[in-house]
Amino acid sequence: MTGTAEPIVMDLQRKPNIHPATQAKGEALIAALADLRTGTGLATEYLKELPVPHRRVERWKHTPVSGFWTTYEAPRVQTIQAAGCEACPVPGLHAYRIVFVNGMFDAEASDLPVHSGVRCEPVSMTASAPAEAGNLEKSDWFAALNQAHATEGMKLHVDKGVVLDRPLLVHHHTHGQKSANFLRHEIQVESNAQVQLIHWSTSNEEASGMVNIMMQMDVASGAIVALDKVQDEAGQVHHLAFEQINQAQASQVRVHTGTIQGKWVRNDLNFRLDGEGCDAVLNGFFLPKDNEFVDNHTTVDHCAAHCTSSEQYQGILYGSSSGVFNGKVFVRPHAQQTNAYQQNGNILVTDKATINAKPELEIYADDVKCSHGCTIGQFDEEALFYARSRGIGESEAKAMLVHAFIGDVLDGFAVQEVRMEVEHRLATKHGWDTWNDTLESA
Repeated sequence: MTGTAEPIVMDLQRKPNIHPATQAKGEALIAALADLRTGTGLATEYLKELPVPHRRVERWKHTPVSGFWTTYEAPRVQTIQAAGCEACPVPGLHAYRIVFVNGMFDAEASDLPVHSGVRCEPVSMTASAPAEAGNLEKSDWFAALNQAHATEGMKLHVDKGVVLDRPLLVHHHTHGQKSANFLRHEIQVESNAQVQLIHWSTSNEEASGMVNIMMQMDVASGAIVALDKVQDEAGQVHHLAFEQINQAQASQVRVHTGTIQGKWVRNDLNFRLDGEGCDAVLNGFFLPKDNEFVDNHTTVDHCAAHCTSSEQYQGILYGSSSGVFNGKVFVRPHAQQTNAYQQNGNILVTDKATINAKPELEIYADDVKCSHGCTIGQFDEEALFYARSRGIGESEAKAMLVHAFIGDVLDGFAVQEVRMEVEHRLATKHGWDTWNDTLESA
């Protein structure tokens, strides 16, 4: 069955019993953004119908949203050079680049692909308007907010059979205070094409505001896409990322998400396997500390037979940090011989750290192989004792255990330079001497 299944109806109440003050805050936010950007399209109508995110809305039950109710200002810095940041955050990476600063395209810092059969350009330089609202925008208030206010983003089209010769880096940087950044990326990969994408988000220590990024990707039959996604944002930035990935017959898509740091991060990743023989891999890790918050919501919608999906998210929470994992695998009646795997593992380093995990399976086919699981625990004291008895310091010993815990996700990054830089930044954040030296000493 292909192309006929109705989209998943999100677990959403159209008119939940939300306190009037919460609704008023949402309306105030829309009004504040209207001073910066004019809302457009059907999304402005969806905003009127959808409930403002609140703990009484199931999808936002464990996600604090109070920090969004603030004022925003027009960005003063719109170039990576003025922000004092490198255009490419990954040393030694040979890649094409498209750079956005405070939601604005930075042409001088970008190096767009010059490759036959590949068209890549910012939305502001295209003749066509952004695509109409999809399922996410119809069911989530913040997604509709993006559709209503996004004025920039990337349009990427890879022709049939084209293999992009090097990765494409999409770098988002936030600089300054009270910034509201809305970007919408539209990606089309035609049949039997291959492309490697890197999405990297950064911000400076003084940064504050909201980053709201929407990505819609359509992957045609036999195409292969690998996406490495890294979030390393300092300051007081609220980061929302919505991705809708639609796969046709025999296509392969792999998404690896790594959250190094971020005051408040929500990843909403949605796969739709709409042709036989699709393969989807969605893995991620998050290592919040202090009062950081990281939320990973995933949905894999199996619409056709003989498809596979594999999902592994690993979290290690330090200090008073908190996290959420909510993963749903949906198997439709005609999606026979589905093979779906989902696993979430978490380590709470302190007794003040918290995690809310909710793995879900919703299956309407009878010839399937589906599994899911969730674990929550602490560092293995016996393993720590063994490492310490061999002369390894406590910090280095814990680094070894961290690497063992998230190693499968790290090894899954498609671009080696990305993996190495992620390891370096993790070591810097958590005070390990160097990741590689720690591993070699073992």
